Amino acid sequence: MTRRNARELIMQMLYEYTFHNEEDVDRLIGEKINEIKLNDDGTNKAVIKFIKEEYYGILEHLSEIDALIEQSTTNWSVNRIAKVDLGILRLATYELKWREDVPQKVVVNEALEIAKAYSTDKSPQFINGILGNIIKLIER
Repeated sequence: MTRRNARELIMQMLYEYTFHNEEDVDRLIGEKINEIKLNDDGTNKAVIKFIKEEYYGILEHLSEIDALIEQSTTNWSVNRIAKVDLGILRLATYELKWREDVPQKVVVNEALEIAKAYSTDKSPQFINGILGNIIKLIER
């Protein structure tokens, strides 16, 4: 499993999270990790660690992440953003602000590739614009 696959999985969990209670946080990740372990040949330990760090990190900083997203949009609240796009934005915003080991260009590129695969034709442009604004906010 690659980091791109891991990011797609995290985005899917964030999407599911929008429809569940706080109590389901551990269940959601547990199910995905168990699926990975079923097909694991022992090479996915680092990816599983990455998934856990990202997922729990995003949820820990969710209010700050959503605030950054809202500050980076014009006349859009987090509630109006499509849930898939919101998951992608939350993941990318977390990586831009709290993961110094991932270059900004990689974060943006991964977000755009995931958007192309999972969202609408207009989503990559929408996400790219918001992430550009988030980068400016973070660099202040």
